[in-house]
Amino acid sequence: MKRTCKFLPLLLLLAGGPWALAQSGSVSPYSLYGHGLVQPNAFAYHQLMGGTQAAAHSGLYVNPAQPASYANIRYTTLDLGGSYQGIHQSTKTASLWNTTGGFRNMGIAFPLKKWMGFSAGVMPYSLTGYDMLTGGSDPDFGEYVQQYQGKGGFNKAHFGVGFTALKYLSLGVNANYVFGSLDQTTNLIFVNNQFNAVRLTQRTLTSDWMWDAGAQLRIPMGSLQAMLGLTFRDGSSIQSTYSDVSYTYISTGSGMDTPLDTGSAIVGESGLIYIPTQMALGLEISKPVKDLPISAWSIGAQYQMTEQMELLPFWTGTLPWLSSEPWTPVYAENGHRFSVSASMIPSLALPGKRLKSYGSEVAYRASFQYESTGLVLNSTPIHAWLGSVGVGLPLGGRAILPGDVKFATLHIGAQVGTYGTKQNNLVQEFFTQAVVGVTLNDQWFMKFKYR
Repeated sequence: MKRTCKFLPLLLLLAGGPWALAQSGSVSPYSLYGHGLVQPNAFAYHQLMGGTQAAAHSGLYVNPAQPASYANIRYTTLDLGGSYQGIHQSTKTASLWNTTGGFRNMGIAFPLKKWMGFSAGVMPYSLTGYDMLTGGSDPDFGEYVQQYQGKGGFNKAHFGVGFTALKYLSLGVNANYVFGSLDQTTNLIFVNNQFNAVRLTQRTLTSDWMWDAGAQLRIPMGSLQAMLGLTFRDGSSIQSTYSDVSYTYISTGSGMDTPLDTGSAIVGESGLIYIPTQMALGLEISKPVKDLPISAWSIGAQYQMTEQMELLPFWTGTLPWLSSEPWTPVYAENGHRFSVSASMIPSLALPGKRLKSYGSEVAYRASFQYESTGLVLNSTPIHAWLGSVGVGLPLGGRAILPGDVKFATLHIGAQVGTYGTKQNNLVQEFFTQAVVGVTLNDQWFMKFKYR
């Protein structure tokens, strides 16, 4: 068939149309490709810091992207978080608003020794969600409409340990369990109703392990300190199963379709998806505070590279997953991300001012990141940027026993950014996002001299 329109250019982004429905988790047409849209490997604190995590080493927050940081954990720490996003999606001729959001992640960390810590948690690895139409014509069948729908995604549970190998050097490793499913449907509907509609349903189920490791080197600089951080995730073949059913059907218009003949069926075929190699290098300069596991201020920068050209959605080991549009992998370049961040607690950063207000105890944060995603559509590379501002609000603490420590921090922030472009009839997404999380710190496993 010869399409009269390209796939992404004709998303028919008409406000109020039946295809403009919000999906759970993601509402982006770009989530059709690869494993979906890969999510930040971060809880609220580091998400608002723009993902500058390779060199981050706070003793109060869980940092799953840098397992070496677990060696610095001083208290039992629980991180919970979520987000709510409004997305303006537009082409040169049409636009609409979509929303999505909800609870996103949970993690815990605690010290095993003064020089060793452990962490575990769960969060989305990728999200898929789209519902869109394209049109075309064929000399034999006439005009037709294709509807593309997708939902689901992969989740990631991490289990990691970090330890101080030398006085200034920490190392760590994560075991990550990847699981979840992608459900994708393509409907081919002919305008001439003498031809039955055709539906293709596809499901990819994934369940397997992958590993990542990290290292941090602390460099004292008088009253300041510099931290160099490196993380590495080796490319991983993740065991998966794939089901593919194609059949004709009659649409009743009420949402209850009548299946007719099965054209082909593949059920539970074993194979794999391939998650690409990733490396990040970061630098953070901060001002430590004596006897406290936090810094008065910090500035950080990070470069991350992902070998996106390695990515495979599903592979049997001998043949490509599917060779027809739009399922062909389109990551034609490797991904690159640059991030910078800064944070400050005024009462600690300016001790000479003797600041006593609640506002001086708040942690203020800001970050910016720019990314070349590696996705190339209509000969156009897809880029993205993201800016973040936020605060960490101390919620106070209490002690039940002498020396006991219990306190919490509420993280609130706002993010704005773009993904994609209107050039060459593509879609540009402008989004605003509210990020909310809470960190609970508690001192466990205490040994008391007096009771």
